[in-house]
Amino acid sequence: MTKKIWHVGNWCIHTGNEYIESPFLSAKKNVEVLNYGRPIVEAVQTIEGAEVVSQPSWELYKLSPEEFESRLDWATTIIFGDVETKCMMLHPDFFNRARWETGYVTFPDRFNVLRRWIDAGGHFHMNGGWYSFSGQLGKGGWGRSLLADVLPVECLQTDDLFESTESFPIQVNQPNHPALAGIDFSTLPPLLGFNETRPREGCETIVDIQFAGKWYPLFASMNVGSGRVTAWTTGASPHWGINFVKWPQYNQFWKQVFAAEY
Repeated sequence: MTKKIWHVGNWCIHTGNEYIESPFLSAKKNVEVLNYGRPIVEAVQTIEGAEVVSQPSWELYKLSPEEFESRLDWATTIIFGDVETKCMMLHPDFFNRARWETGYVTFPDRFNVLRRWIDAGGHFHMNGGWYSFSGQLGKGGWGRSLLADVLPVECLQTDDLFESTESFPIQVNQPNHPALAGIDFSTLPPLLGFNETRPREGCETIVDIQFAGKWYPLFASMNVGSGRVTAWTTGASPHWGINFVKWPQYNQFWKQVFAAEY
C-alpha cells in the first residue's frame, strides 16, 4: 500500500534583526519562513512510493472541518511535531461574529475525528518539542486532550522539558524490534533535550533515555484498534535534533518507523 504521509509542525517564521536608531523609530530587516521539519520529510520521502505533504501548524488550525476530514481520508500516516492542542481546537470560524447571531455554533471535534481515523487503521506519530506532549509550561496540552489515553506514553500535567548541552544516555530495550532493524544506537549523536513522559501500561517502550539517573521513554509504540500510535520524545529536527539529523542512520530509522511491519 502506498504510504501517504501528512507532516504537520516544525515550521517557523523568522523576523530579522531589529535596528533602533531613534527613540521613535525602529525597523526589522528580512522575513523567512523555514520548515525545520525538512530532514524528516526528506527521510520519509525515501520510502518507496511515498507521497508526503508538509504543513505548518497554523495551516492545521485554519483547516475547515471538511478540509481536515479530507486530509485524513487521504493520509495513511500522520506526523505531528511541536503542535500544541490549541491548533486542533477552536477553528477560526468560531470567531466569526456573524455566525453567533444565526444559531448554535458547533463543529466536529477534531480529536474525536482523529481518534476514529487511528482506530480504523491510521498511524499517528508525535515527535518531541516545546509544544509536544505537555511541553513548555504545559502549553502542549496533550495530556488533557481526548487523545491522551491513546498515546503510548503518559503526559505530565505541567512543564515536561528536560534539556542538556551534554546529551543523555540511551538504552535500547528491544534491539530486535522491526523499527530498529540494522540500527546501531551506540552511534546515536548527542540529543539536547526531550519531553518527560511515563510509560503507559500495555505499550511497547522500545528505547529509553536517561536524566539524573532515571529512565524515561524515548521511542514507544501502542496498537489502537486497527491502527498504531508511536512517540519519539525528542526532536526529529533542530533544535533538540540539531545533531540527530546528521546521523548516518537517520533516514533508515524513520523509514523503518513508518514502513516496517510491527
